[in-house]
Amino acid sequence: SVFAPRDRGEARAELGLPPDATNVLFSARSVRSSPFKGFETLEAALPMIAAGNGKGLLLIALGEDAPESTVGSVPIRFVPFAENPETVARYYHAADLYLHPARAESFGLAPLEAMACGIPVVASDAGGIPEIVVNGETGMLFANGDANALAAAATLLLGDHERRASMGEVGRERVEREFTLRLQVERYLGWYAELATAFAG
Repeated sequence: SVFAPRDRGEARAELGLPPDATNVLFSARSVRSSPFKGFETLEAALPMIAAGNGKGLLLIALGEDAPESTVGSVPIRFVPFAENPETVARYYHAADLYLHPARAESFGLAPLEAMACGIPVVASDAGGIPEIVVNGETGMLFANGDANALAAAATLLLGDHERRASMGEVGRERVEREFTLRLQVERYLGWYAELATAFAG
């Protein structure tokens, strides 16, 4: 119920973000300093995304307390890591596209949260991410560490509002169908029951 689609304009106004900018979001604990999150891939891709994007591009990096900086012409607004899920969700609500360049990922909660908010995802194919993001349906996957491929996928989606909207809807449906907390609990309980029956026999 927290990570659910909301009005983008209202979220931007609440967060003090430009109403007309093209906002892309990356969320992770220690976005720059973690060796696993792939921020260097995102930095390399940003100028290419900006070159192919008509409106002003703004990267919101949620998860690190640092001064605002720029890569080429692209401003990067760093936001400290937030514990409150409602605060985190508001940044998803304000985004046009979620970018996740992780080098290593066991599952990928942030892409799942973005999809739950109806935001299409461009993510690396690291770890368990392909189990969440369906390439071409809920977003796009790119080869781990390939900044050119990340830029190409992001540019394609930022230039196609209808496709982004469609992917956002399909992503939300996938989360409701496959990844709700209630469903995970039911699956675990079913698995435990299966194991108990097998051991009892």
